[in-house]
Amino acid sequence: MAVPFNPLFGPYNAGFVSQAVPPSPAAPPAPRGFLDVPYLLSASEPRRPVPRLWFFLGGMLLVMASSAAFSGVAGSGRLAVEIFSGMLMAGLMAAVVAASAAAVRRVRAQQELIEGVGELLQLRRWAEAAGQLDRFLSAPARTAGLRVQGLIYLGAVLARYQRFGDALTVYEHVLAADAVDAGTAYGLRLGRAMAMLREDHLVDADRAISELKRAGPTGTAAAGLALVELYRDVKTGHADDAVTRFAKVLPIVRQHLGHRASDAWGLVARAYDVLGRTADAAAAYRTATLLAPAVELSRRYPELLKLEGRYEPTYAPPEAA
Repeated sequence: MAVPFNPLFGPYNAGFVSQAVPPSPAAPPAPRGFLDVPYLLSASEPRRPVPRLWFFLGGMLLVMASSAAFSGVAGSGRLAVEIFSGMLMAGLMAAVVAASAAAVRRVRAQQELIEGVGELLQLRRWAEAAGQLDRFLSAPARTAGLRVQGLIYLGAVLARYQRFGDALTVYEHVLAADAVDAGTAYGLRLGRAMAMLREDHLVDADRAISELKRAGPTGTAAAGLALVELYRDVKTGHADDAVTRFAKVLPIVRQHLGHRASDAWGLVARAYDVLGRTADAAAAYRTATLLAPAVELSRRYPELLKLEGRYEPTYAPPEAA
């Protein structure tokens, strides 16, 4: 037990310990919030693997040493030693096999959980995916790969809930770990650049976009970069650049982004609106809302809120609503 300390006189004399004020009970830790990113990053770190093989080899050496020590015993005593040694060896092997099987089951359970989260995200069941991720990342992951996949999904969920600062923290953590392939890393850098724009880190976002361009992306990556650049032009008030860029990138956006081409149409509608080209803005807004609901576009890009009420959207037919 630590001796109470007086700042003036040092540790209390043992004869006066009874006069010391008893310490107050420690305050309970503050409850963490839902999807607390610093906590989840720390809690999900995989534990160091248990060296089961070394335990097994150590046990074998111990059994062998014990057998050698009693090898001089004659008669039934020697037979008993051999039987006991064999039983110990069999027990050690059974324990290692059982521990390995249990570890494999736990890894498979976490793998199935992460696969389930991916399916929930595809179905846009964000709340369920968030709950699963919060539980999964609150305990050490069984493998580094499963943890990284969980963190990537966490970044997507945080972006969905408009927590772009937290999403940036997750993206930076995963990229710093250098634990993903080149294609995944590029996608994460795209998400990081978009989060920077949403957080108004415009200088950092411009630097990130320049790095992405130097990588020479093609296909879906190039279409994603075009969308990020288009949003930067609209956000920073460069409406003319946005209109010019849209005309250049529309073919690749249509080819690789599918219904997410609605983002590009919505952003160029805002650019037309800024330039006073209301007829073009109305046509682009109708196309954008044909591909995605107006409320979804405004959630992704708050700048498009200014178009609501000014231009008529395309409403989904009753059977598709």
